[in-house]
Amino acid sequence: SEDSKRSLMKINSLTNWLRSLKKQPDPGAGALDLLVSCSQSTLRIALNRSGLLQTDACAVVAKGEGLYYGLARAPSGSVWLASRRALVSDGLPSERERGQILSLATDTTSQPARPNRPLRDLHGMAYREGILWVTCSYDDCIGLYNLKTGQWNWWQPLPTAQAAGPDQYHFNTVVFESDLVWVLAHRRGPSWLLAFPVEAAAKGQTVEPVHKVELGQQAHNIWRQPDGELCTCSSIEGRLVGERGWHLETGGFPRGVAQIEAGWVVGISELKERKDRDFSDAQLKFFNQSWEQTAEVILPAVGMVLDIMPIPKALKLPTVGTQPLVVN
Repeated sequence: SEDSKRSLMKINSLTNWLRSLKKQPDPGAGALDLLVSCSQSTLRIALNRSGLLQTDACAVVAKGEGLYYGLARAPSGSVWLASRRALVSDGLPSERERGQILSLATDTTSQPARPNRPLRDLHGMAYREGILWVTCSYDDCIGLYNLKTGQWNWWQPLPTAQAAGPDQYHFNTVVFESDLVWVLAHRRGPSWLLAFPVEAAAKGQTVEPVHKVELGQQAHNIWRQPDGELCTCSSIEGRLVGERGWHLETGGFPRGVAQIEAGWVVGISELKERKDRDFSDAQLKFFNQSWEQTAEVILPAVGMVLDIMPIPKALKLPTVGTQPLVVN
């Protein structure tokens, strides 16, 4: 019948259209830059498709309100940055900090609303379904900022002992995996990687973790290898470690790990006294997918590397200056 012929033509047309899409190169594939938060500034470092530097300088997207730490990005392209508004060398006690979350959009009306309690000792951030999750280490809690309603809520992952005072766990990382939220408790020594039901956490409920992995010393960051091994930076030991025994010596103080198409990037800070940390040189070490080092880049006088996040090269962000890079 004519109706059947028309239906078949539509199906063939749709099939050919889908095939044509598959033949077209993906403009975002491999086209990544790195966003790197440091003590003094936050940097945008351009990479080529091989995961190597494109130039001997990079763009500065934020400065003057550091120490900068957590980075988060929504699928829409919106990017947020945690700012403590005080350097380590300033000597400001954590209880007096008044940190803030910055939107890196050019539209200043999109800045997150002020929370109903201070953001103290800000560390890592993550985004999930319209909510920014912000680790506040001093208060042993995670701040949840609803981007649609402008409301802040609070989640305490573990019970605290009132007599022990603040900063008992020093939470510094939050990562989502399916219906779980992983939180890293640094603990100023042997660290814990903890997984909680994300639904309970989003409601601010303190519940027992469903997974607890003791891994690393003064650890930062959580990721999985392609084979599924759970890993972290054992920062004070200068190495990366996995729950099944994998390890890699990096030297320095590793913190900030990003996976790119060519492999991995790890931030390395110098081990220095607190008063000197904000003015030291930092490094980015590049590895292939087998964790063989391929390059090393020095970031002069930026202080510490706090976090690293890949971003699409097409993403537009503000630029307030440039920062020299040195390939070692």
